[in-house]
Amino acid sequence: MSLVNAVISRLKHGSIKDVVLFSDGMKIPPPPFVMVKPETGVIENTRRIRIIVHHTAGMFDALEKYVANEIEHLLPGWIDDDEGRRYSLYKAGMTDITAEPGGDTYFMERIYVSPLPGMH
Repeated sequence: MSLVNAVISRLKHGSIKDVVLFSDGMKIPPPPFVMVKPETGVIENTRRIRIIVHHTAGMFDALEKYVANEIEHLLPGWIDDDEGRRYSLYKAGMTDITAEPGGDTYFMERIYVSPLPGMH
């Protein structure tokens, strides 16, 4: 299991059970749901993990609580994959509430960075 799969697995233990990997042609569940998007890290030999949390209009408090607090408890600074590799996770910020174009859903993001295996 990779870092990304380990993050998805850990997030599924939270209050929002629908957690999906960002990819082309994906089926998006109804809100609330969490999308995990791996990205190349800004710093060499790192990977950035963007956690995008979607919720319906009127649920700002629940959305903010999940992004600002619950994710931090689910991802406490490290994560192990199924093969016994431990990855360090460093908080790299979050975005505030943003409306989805053409809908009544909103999202916030939490971003983490991890050194690539063998690079830390």
